[in-house]
Amino acid sequence: MLFKMVRKTIDALLIGGMMISLLLAVLLSSLQYVAFNGNFYKEEYEKNDVMSVTGMSIDELMKITKIMQRYLMDKEETLDVSAKINGSMQRMFNDRELAHMKDVKDLFQMGFLTRNISIIVFILIFTYFLFAKSFYKAFDYLLKGTIFIIILLLAFALTVTLNFDNWFTGFHLVFFDNDLWQLNAETDRLIQMFPLEFFQDAVFVIFRNAFFTFIVILAIVYGILKMTKKPVF
Repeated sequence: MLFKMVRKTIDALLIGGMMISLLLAVLLSSLQYVAFNGNFYKEEYEKNDVMSVTGMSIDELMKITKIMQRYLMDKEETLDVSAKINGSMQRMFNDRELAHMKDVKDLFQMGFLTRNISIIVFILIFTYFLFAKSFYKAFDYLLKGTIFIIILLLAFALTVTLNFDNWFTGFHLVFFDNDLWQLNAETDRLIQMFPLEFFQDAVFVIFRNAFFTFIVILAIVYGILKMTKKPVF
């Protein structure tokens, strides 16, 4: 009896680990897609009239954006660059903004590592279930876990939508151990380029893509289980 309880506990922990790793892999991949999608930035700049706010042309904004993307990927050493602003070459970001972007870069690098580790963990645990349990059990665990994640994403999306400002502030308090993220919209170009509306749209796209990814996973797994001609639920 005790052995069975221990086995069930271990299986439950492994199922939880498998689904958490899959959730992280999908969310962080969706984040990477948005963060390095030039078209998304261009649409947001035009939507929020960033050109008028910053005094920069769309081409100049996109040039800085590409440098920023390369910086976050650790392919540029610094963001301390100049740009044509209101007709003259000026320093793009001040020291406070540069320090904050260093923190953001570190967070992105941690995100890349977490995403890669999550993919490996998911594959290892799923493979374990395939051989230690059965083909059917492995996909049954994945199906039920995916349904739970879809419900979780919907609940989280509703919570964030109802009060995005508080969620956004809470996010920064959790992931940053300083107040460098508290910038001045009147003087700091970083927040002029990326107002709150930018992040609202970015979070929406990230969770929308993740949601539909899990819908696809659900459909594929359900179809595989149906082909086994065994009860799905």
